[in-house]
Amino acid sequence: MISALLLIAVAGGGGVRPDPHNNARLLALLRKDIVEPAPHTQKLKWHDQMLRFGSSALIAADWLTTVDGLRKGLAETNPLLGRHPPLAKLNMMVGAGLLTNAFLVPRINDPALRRGVWIAVMLIELNAVHTNHSAGLNLNFRL
Repeated sequence: MISALLLIAVAGGGGVRPDPHNNARLLALLRKDIVEPAPHTQKLKWHDQMLRFGSSALIAADWLTTVDGLRKGLAETNPLLGRHPPLAKLNMMVGAGLLTNAFLVPRINDPALRRGVWIAVMLIELNAVHTNHSAGLNLNFRL
């Protein structure tokens, strides 16, 4: 008896035939919800690349001189890090900032805003590197 039912089910396809238009109405309703792909960001011009490289280099210089200051026991002036942050916290915060500067800021579509961010970062970091150098700190590559 079971083998006869199995034979009928296999031979008849189980009574269900695939309908190619089964989901057509549902897909038509969802078509309005499909998001168009975002336009590809424009290629950076040479002065954008220079601002990107310059600000990233100053962030790295500030990072390395700050490491030297922490190893010498000096207090940190960045309020986000605290007075005497652990080296791991410094590496995480500054490393994240460096990656943000190098990879997320270039995705800003407005060129004036993007360049303004890089110029502001360069001014802040230039002041930090100057202050660190005036305090007698050197680049310390032992992170």
